[in-house]
Amino acid sequence: MKLNPEMAILAREFRGFTQAELADFSGLTQSRIARIEAGIGADLSEEEFAQLSSALGFKREFFLLNEQRYSYGTSSIFTRSRQLTAGEKKRLAGLVNVLRIQTKRMLDHVDVGSARPLPRLSIDDYHTPEGVAAALRSAWNLPLGPIKNLTKIIEGAGVVIIECDFLDIPMDATSIALGDMPPIIFINKDVPGDRWRFTLAHELAHLVMHDIPKPEMEDEADQFAAEFLVPAGEISPDLSRMRADRLESYVTLKAYWGVSIAALIMKAKSLGKITPDQARNLFVQMSKLHIRKNEPAPIAKEATNLHPMMLNYFRNDLNFTDDEFSNVVLVNPDRLKGLYVASSEKPRLRVVR
Repeated sequence: MKLNPEMAILAREFRGFTQAELADFSGLTQSRIARIEAGIGADLSEEEFAQLSSALGFKREFFLLNEQRYSYGTSSIFTRSRQLTAGEKKRLAGLVNVLRIQTKRMLDHVDVGSARPLPRLSIDDYHTPEGVAAALRSAWNLPLGPIKNLTKIIEGAGVVIIECDFLDIPMDATSIALGDMPPIIFINKDVPGDRWRFTLAHELAHLVMHDIPKPEMEDEADQFAAEFLVPAGEISPDLSRMRADRLESYVTLKAYWGVSIAALIMKAKSLGKITPDQARNLFVQMSKLHIRKNEPAPIAKEATNLHPMMLNYFRNDLNFTDDEFSNVVLVNPDRLKGLYVASSEKPRLRVVR
């Protein structure tokens, strides 16, 4: 049986195996695996196919898909103190590609509409990332003040948000936009509520502003996110009235705007309400109080809705068993647990006839 070598590589990277490790798990030799992945020995015997499928946990049909591997997309890294290792990049690309393919197959059965467009906006046209953020708020007719539920608004633009377990990879989120399906944001399920909102806004910036990767794109996405969530013209009077050099002043603002104290301090600095030295002193105070990673007045994490409803459509409306659903996403039934957790909310998706 002839398989697609790209799918063999993808399945292995998804599992985080090297070729040598896959050889140990499957019983195939490393040289045989190398030839399969190179497309030299893509004709497998029934026994070899069974060994590969069992070791990697994917249905045989997965290896026959006419798909290709893509990069893991633009990324939001909470700690930029180090670069991802080559192994982490491969594992991340494996996760993103597998979930993308499985989502694409689910979308063959349901129709995901949108309440608002997701425009492409150029920084050249609006001069700065902040200008793009203001233009998008206007295009989406968002009211003044804080955005109450950013997750719902982004999903309303047809973006699928998938909560992921990134294990020990220092990644908050990544996003991809391909022409044959809706944009997808993959976000770490463990990020706290304030960072969840800023991370989604950061990834939204990539989807709206960036076609081609460039060195400054992560900083631009941060600038967009800060302005989209906390418009300068609206928070500036508040920062002028309060003691912006006092740490306690930011707790109330955090609860109102739904962003972290750290983000508000950076906003105050960018608007000239505090000096760089004052901002640095505020972060030193946070470190001494051990609240840099666990801030006071936590923000509740917003719930995703669209992707869980897609999953529940198969469970509740179609009454698929695990075996039947595994045939949709092409993963062996024993691998379903932990990969997908369906929401208890009643799905409201339209069936594609």
